[in-house]
Amino acid sequence: MKKSKLGRTLSLAATAATLSLIAGGSGFAADIPAGFPKENVTIEIWWHEYGPFTAYVKELIAAYKTVRPNVTVNPVVTSSGDIAQKVAVGLATGTGPHIVDADASFYELYYNKGVLEPLNLGVFGAKSYDEFLTRYTPGGLAAGTFGGKVYALPYQGNSMSLFINNKAFAAAGLDPVKDAPKTWDDMKALGAKLKKVQGNRTVQKAFDYPYHSPRWEMQMFQPLVEQFGGKLLSDDGKTAYVNSAEAVKALTLWRDVTKVAGDPKTTKNTSSNPNQDFIDGLTAMWTTGPWATAQIRASAVKDDFTVASWPQVDPKKPHTIVYGWAWGVNKAKPEAEKVVAWDFIKFMLDKPSEWLAKAAFVQPVKGVSETAVAKSFPFFDVHMKDVATASWYLRSEFSSEIGQAVGRAIERTIYDGADPKASLDQAQAEVDKVLKK
Repeated sequence: MKKSKLGRTLSLAATAATLSLIAGGSGFAADIPAGFPKENVTIEIWWHEYGPFTAYVKELIAAYKTVRPNVTVNPVVTSSGDIAQKVAVGLATGTGPHIVDADASFYELYYNKGVLEPLNLGVFGAKSYDEFLTRYTPGGLAAGTFGGKVYALPYQGNSMSLFINNKAFAAAGLDPVKDAPKTWDDMKALGAKLKKVQGNRTVQKAFDYPYHSPRWEMQMFQPLVEQFGGKLLSDDGKTAYVNSAEAVKALTLWRDVTKVAGDPKTTKNTSSNPNQDFIDGLTAMWTTGPWATAQIRASAVKDDFTVASWPQVDPKKPHTIVYGWAWGVNKAKPEAEKVVAWDFIKFMLDKPSEWLAKAAFVQPVKGVSETAVAKSFPFFDVHMKDVATASWYLRSEFSSEIGQAVGRAIERTIYDGADPKASLDQAQAEVDKVLKK
């Protein structure tokens, strides 16, 4: 099969990245940080399973061995649904790895538990944390910065944008660029044109919100609340506003859009395959991140999709969300091994364009947009536009519990027909109990 120009560009970029990795990176081998052990040492790294991501990190491990031959890096790969529990137990019991992979929102919890090692400035050649922060986009390290120190480095900071199936739009006489919904009222209007029902069975949804995990539900609910001018948690993290007027408006909108455009009971999406409905053509529009691009292009959809900015309540006051995953270092490990851990993290993150080429992950560092890979990446400008108007996913020691309570509230309203205010009142009571622990 003949590759598209874009496919050839990304393949060439990936090949160049591989050659660069094998070479070990310019000057990296000579740049041995203070405290780095001369004897043989073994460290362990855990991460969540995602095909392109896993392949790339294993490639990095092999490349690192060529520049640090005395270091062995042992990988442990876990499903995305199990990684949080596995890491939490490992850190609490002293059986965790040297390098932790976690959703950025969990680092508040790990910091408060005192199990994280602050960034080794010497390894990264930085004179201060303030200086190091300037290497990242504004707010890029917010999820892993506590008390003026950096404790976690993101390898991805994802926008959540609207993916459109071009064929579904064309079949309805719509243009995926011109007719892409700018507001949620637009989305409801498109619902009648794009949703297809045969008998009692939905064969094509116009759009659906996610229901395969509370994590994804919160990713969509938080920006809706912010679009109405509210927020879910106070700045100090002590007070929740889960049942605020703005939150009630958000859940009411969620329900109303779903009635017209979606069908939550008809889905193949799972935590491991959150984009399955879109890939299978069951959903004409779907919200996901740039990392899904390679998976979508490898499916039957191929390049026949368009990415648009996420719909808004008021396009003049846009609010979107950014979430990501980050590397942290286990404070309980021996000092020399922690130096090695930070050194390997530096090696992994040293070439942001390779992360984009090989895993479609966007590091929130300055200059990524100017790389050749970014300029050839499908709809990269749209993803960056959504990042520019985004807040990070809820940062709290109790982000998991809050997300689960909100997810249950959403599902009570959508599946059981519960009143949005009553459902969120119940969630508020659940969250209040957690925050008072």
